[in-house]
Amino acid sequence: MRKTWAIYAVLAALLMVAQLVAQFERPRPQGVRPGINVGHFRNSWQVLEPITRGNLSIYPVVSALKVDTSQFLTLDEGLASGAVRITERGQLGRGMVRRRPEPEWPRPVEPAVDSGASVNELVLVNSSSQPLLLLAGEVVSGGKQNRIIGADVVVPPHSEPIPLTVFCVEHGRWSEGGAGFGATKAMAHPGIRKEAQVHQSQQGVWDSVARSVAQLGAAAPTQSYLDALGSPKAKRELEQFAGAFQADYERELRTKLQGREAVGVIVAINGELVWSDVFPTSDLFLKYWPKLLRSYVLEAEGCGREVKSVPSAKQALAYLLEDMGHVSIKTEPGAYRRTEISAEAYKIVVLEALAKPGTGGLLAHYNKMALG
Repeated sequence: MRKTWAIYAVLAALLMVAQLVAQFERPRPQGVRPGINVGHFRNSWQVLEPITRGNLSIYPVVSALKVDTSQFLTLDEGLASGAVRITERGQLGRGMVRRRPEPEWPRPVEPAVDSGASVNELVLVNSSSQPLLLLAGEVVSGGKQNRIIGADVVVPPHSEPIPLTVFCVEHGRWSEGGAGFGATKAMAHPGIRKEAQVHQSQQGVWDSVARSVAQLGAAAPTQSYLDALGSPKAKRELEQFAGAFQADYERELRTKLQGREAVGVIVAINGELVWSDVFPTSDLFLKYWPKLLRSYVLEAEGCGREVKSVPSAKQALAYLLEDMGHVSIKTEPGAYRRTEISAEAYKIVVLEALAKPGTGGLLAHYNKMALG
């Protein structure tokens, strides 16, 4: 009898081991490592000394934490390949779009039109097999007006047509500019992104665009932000400053990374820490870096040039990590969780990708902006 029970005990132990092995070997959503949450990323961040030109200082944020973000598809990649399609509301057929029970943003300010088009809402379809990452401020062109993405979101693979919150950056046009929207490889500068994310104000976005058009001396008959970006002054600033910054940035990182990866930046203008964009990996950050850098240069150009001392890397890290404020969370199961922390002096927007309901999230973007 003892021998029988011993055999049973051994079999039970082997069964438990097999179950544990199966649990650890079970395929997990690509890119999501168990136990890695936003806190782990924040704890891994270090800030290097700034690269300064004129009134603009950029602090590289580096990390030794390793995760896989190769599954993410960017907006520029998706539109260029045709796997992502964005149209005016109504162009994909009525009844195909899942509506929000309550609008997350202010209702359109333009009168309703017969086509069903709306200033502040487009329709997006992600036909790819990859989750699509959208960042607030990314510019798309076409339709009845050029727009910017209104909020950080992740769109699941093979999605049905979904409503996409946007803001217009071309106040003087409401006419067809193409059947759909195309990639511009442009990011609105922080002042415009802040109007969209903090104030959620279409008028505020238009006002910011108008200031950019005036400051850059752009010929923009429709008050288009893309016309401002294409102005001779904007091109000159970008050639002079963005190119020099890029060269300095690469040179600094070659000597200071020491096994770490650059995953984002903190931005100071006129000696004030004003913005940050941080990602989970260097690969993902580098996909956005060129258009982010151009947006920072244009923001600095519109802020005048004051001679002020530049904050230290220690001060920049403290700015990045301070996170006391009112917390609100929006979750789309199986797609994303967006956490917003609002304080008197700043707002933080943290986007996590959710592979499937009940699984942990993977940090996709950490954006902090100074207010005031």
